[in-house]
Amino acid sequence: MIDTHCHLTFPQLRDRADAVVAAAQEAGVTQMICVGTTPADAFAARDLAHRFGGVFFTVGVHPHYAEGYERDAYLASLELVDDPKCVAVGEMGIDYHYDDPPRDVQHGLFRTQLAAISERAIDKPIVIHCRKAVDDTLAIIRESGIDPSRFVFHCFTEEPSACEKVLELGCWISFTGIVTYKNAPEVRQSAELVPLERIMVETDAPYLSPEPYRKVRPNEPKFVVETARFLADLRGMSAEAFEALTDANAKRFYGLP
Repeated sequence: MIDTHCHLTFPQLRDRADAVVAAAQEAGVTQMICVGTTPADAFAARDLAHRFGGVFFTVGVHPHYAEGYERDAYLASLELVDDPKCVAVGEMGIDYHYDDPPRDVQHGLFRTQLAAISERAIDKPIVIHCRKAVDDTLAIIRESGIDPSRFVFHCFTEEPSACEKVLELGCWISFTGIVTYKNAPEVRQSAELVPLERIMVETDAPYLSPEPYRKVRPNEPKFVVETARFLADLRGMSAEAFEALTDANAKRFYGLP
């Protein structure tokens, strides 16, 4: 299997990276994408990806860091897109779950990143972080003029009506362990709507451990198998068929070997 979104550079995992990657491989998770959240984090993810054959990375600035954003540092980090193990830009986007950073600051950072992608003719996929902000996120994506099929809404937690809007534009959707939680029926309803050719699976480790390991902290890439099994059952497929499908989707979307 492939864990399409994790944070191996975060404090909960980075000092145990060797053991975490080994445990994932033992569970059948052969490839992992370590997603950058700041310029410094992207460089750390690059270094980690070069330590492990099955680890890849991305470059982006998470909306939570919009107020501390430094344009020069971000533009310098974009040089990493030429690295053969860099498979995407992001994560980036908008998060309205908290009051800070202010919405206009988040919007400005999101637009700046998309503009840089266009100006530099970067053709890699784009990882979107969107929480309670689907309409504004989609509006800025439309405004950018970038092909919507290049975007994946990671860790999707929105209701079916929002899911339909994302799908209508042509974006992809990825699910974490949240879809396995009993208190997230709207996420399961959304998961049933996504066309099989545009669905992916992830952990977002070290967060969001899936059932039956919800109480296990931190989450690890090895647990992506549980989320895939749950989604397979939800979609009326065998685990093997669904895992093969999502792996093929991830390889096609991210250009993984």
